[in-house]
Amino acid sequence: MKITTDIAGLERVAPRNVTVVAIPQSLVASRWKRNFKLLVSALGSRHLVIHFSLPEIIFFSVCLSLTPSRRCRITTLDFFAGDIRPAMKPLVRWSLGRVARFLVYFRDSSVFEQLLGLPRSKFHYVPFKVNALELIGGASQYDGGYIFSGGRSRRDFATLFRAVGNLGYPVKLLTGEEADLNPHGSTLKGLRVPENVELLRNDSSMGYFVQLLAAARLVVIPLLKNTRTQAGIGVYLQAMAARKCVIISSGLGVSDVLTDDLAIIVPAGDADALQAAVKRAWEDADLRERYAAASAQYALALGAEDELRKSVLNALPEN
Repeated sequence: MKITTDIAGLERVAPRNVTVVAIPQSLVASRWKRNFKLLVSALGSRHLVIHFSLPEIIFFSVCLSLTPSRRCRITTLDFFAGDIRPAMKPLVRWSLGRVARFLVYFRDSSVFEQLLGLPRSKFHYVPFKVNALELIGGASQYDGGYIFSGGRSRRDFATLFRAVGNLGYPVKLLTGEEADLNPHGSTLKGLRVPENVELLRNDSSMGYFVQLLAAARLVVIPLLKNTRTQAGIGVYLQAMAARKCVIISSGLGVSDVLTDDLAIIVPAGDADALQAAVKRAWEDADLRERYAAASAQYALALGAEDELRKSVLNALPEN
């Protein structure tokens, strides 16, 4: 069996009887040159496995439909659906209908089933992996007496500030500059940073990110209320692997994946609930340890990049 993909490293974990042609962005930087190479290879493949992107899905759906004698099935990894213009909806729905399987990092696909008319059977949950697992394993993990919050995507900084502002606990918030936050649906514009919050903008260094994470007493991930966008998954898994008690807002990929013994999940946008959870966990060392032990066992079992790649191969449709 031959598989064509834009996922780097997928060929490393493939069984001996499977040929994987990997054409990732790191190999071919030009988007359309890469798509052309992927298409040529896909014409002789059983599967085309690509990162989710609506333009690419439309392109490959149309091109592969023009070659009906070829039996290549499209599988995508990850999933998101922004605002779709009404005029584009028929083409988008038809193209998504051509996808054999959506590999996703969430379990509740109901909003996309209703929005895009997709059957539940096309969605297949695969667990995400722990980013920078080696760095986390080599970091000194201890209670440095502060709350850590990090990340860029769909972060609800306003609710975070309302929740922790009058508690007095030290908070280290590591995120990006405003220009980097906006494309990810986040902003700090117009917000007053409480005196107990240290705002750090240099989040481009994973080593620094892990260093701050490893020394936190608690990790708080405030997410905007949005059932159509997943966020925070990478950070909460890193925090769990680092044996930290995690407090996180409910949402796609969080409350439909994590159980109550793995993280303290609070309603998105509820500053009072977040404040109560932070206060409770800050003052209760036994509670923090219970969450840390359970979450570390969960996250470490997921592994790193290769475990995700294996999950992708194992989840490909058979027919």
